[in-house]
Amino acid sequence: MKRLVAVVASAALVSALGPSAHATTAQALHTRVGDNTAKAAHTKIITIRRSGCTWLAYSSHTGAHTRKVQGGCTGHSWIYVQTTTGWKSGWKHSSGQAGFSIHSGPAKGHGKIKYSWHKTQRNEAARFIQH
Repeated sequence: MKRLVAVVASAALVSALGPSAHATTAQALHTRVGDNTAKAAHTKIITIRRSGCTWLAYSSHTGAHTRKVQGGCTGHSWIYVQTTTGWKSGWKHSSGQAGFSIHSGPAKGHGKIKYSWHKTQRNEAARFIQH
């Protein structure tokens, strides 16, 4: 029952995001919701809540991002990725969304995303996703 409530609550959050939400977000929610660690999947989403705000941490083999989706509290979206070739991004942050794609920017040409770490402020433990 607890898992069902989490899935319904997360689906409602995605629905509230409107057309700007990725379609894959809704599709991936049922795979694992609310965990701090997600393993061995092509697409994973983790919901991070802090001080009345909500962030979505998304990761797939081709891209990863952390995005603030609800609330007015302080804090940025933080992300760090490592690819299958061993390339490491270093921490990147932004007030709204921070992310990497293997199709453009500094991650281009470095293989697929193997690991991603997500957080909502500089001094907190990161949430981990593994592919």
